[in-house]
Amino acid sequence: MNTKFIETFVMLARICSVRRVAEHLNATPGTISMRVRSLEEELGVTLFDYDHKTMRITPDGARLLRHAEGVLEATRAIQAAAASGSAIGGRIRVGVLETAVHTWLPDFMKAMRTQLPQVEVDLTVDLTVDLADQLMRGTLDFILRVSNEVGSSYSVMEDLMSLPIHWVARRGLIPKRDALRKTLSHQLLTQVRGTTPHIAAVNLAQQLAARQGMAQGDLRISGSPSLAALVSLVREGVGVGIIPGLLVREHIERGELVVLPLPAPPSLGVALSHQSNATPIVLRTADIARQACKAYCRRCGTQWVQHLG
Repeated sequence: MNTKFIETFVMLARICSVRRVAEHLNATPGTISMRVRSLEEELGVTLFDYDHKTMRITPDGARLLRHAEGVLEATRAIQAAAASGSAIGGRIRVGVLETAVHTWLPDFMKAMRTQLPQVEVDLTVDLTVDLADQLMRGTLDFILRVSNEVGSSYSVMEDLMSLPIHWVARRGLIPKRDALRKTLSHQLLTQVRGTTPHIAAVNLAQQLAARQGMAQGDLRISGSPSLAALVSLVREGVGVGIIPGLLVREHIERGELVVLPLPAPPSLGVALSHQSNATPIVLRTADIARQACKAYCRRCGTQWVQHLG
C-alpha cells in the first residue's frame, strides 16, 4: 500500500479540498484524485462522496481514517528512529501570534540558535485562527497561539503563559475623580477586532458602561491590527489601552504610562501547538519553547506574566 496515497487520504479528510491538498503536496488536482481512486480500488470502499460544489468523507472513510493516521504515525516513527543517531537538522516552519513577537520570541529564537544550530527557522506572524488553519493544512509545523481558542483533534495544545490585561493610559489623561466614567468616555484601544482579547475587552467595557448608566452607543472601541501601532496610540494619549501590561511594562516603569485601577478582562493565555504525530525536530522545538518561556516569565515577574507549565 502506497503511503503517499494514505497521506493524501488523511490530508483530504482534514481539508476537504482537492485543490488545497494538491497545492500542499506539490501535485496536480488530477494526481490527487487518481491517488484517492487507486486507494479506494485497493481497499474496496468509497472514501469520499463528491458533487459539483462539495466533497464529504463517507462512513467507510471516517471509519478507516484513524487507521490511516496510525500508518502515517508508524512511518514517521520508523524515519525518526533511523535518524536518531544523528544531530537534528533541517528546517522548521514556526507560526507565532504578534503578542509573542513583542515579548519572548527573541528569547526563543536565541535558544533555538544555541540548542539547534543546524535547524533553519522560518517564521510566520498571524492571527491564531489562521495559524491553526495552517498547522492543520501542514504549511506550519509548530505554532504559538492564543490558548483558549478552539483547537483541533489532530493537534496537541499546551498552555505556556498567561498575561494579565490592564487598562493603560498616558499619565495625566484620566483624572482620579470619577475615573471609570471618564475612562469609558475616552477612545478605548484593544487588540485586533474579532480576537479573544478584543471580544473580552468589549464585553467588559459594555458591562461597566451599563453600570454607569451609559448607552453602548456612547462607547468608542477600536481594534488595532498591529500591537506596535496600539502601543504608539496609547503612548500619544489618543485613548486608553485595554492590553497586556507586559507590552508596555517599560513605559509604565518609567512613569510615562499608568495602570488604571479598573476591573480587568480575563488574562490572555499563550500556548504551543503542533500535530499529534509531530517529528523529532518539532518535539525538540517544543521543549526549547517551554524552557525559553519559563525563563522569560521568571525574569519579568508575576505582576506582568504567569508561567503555566
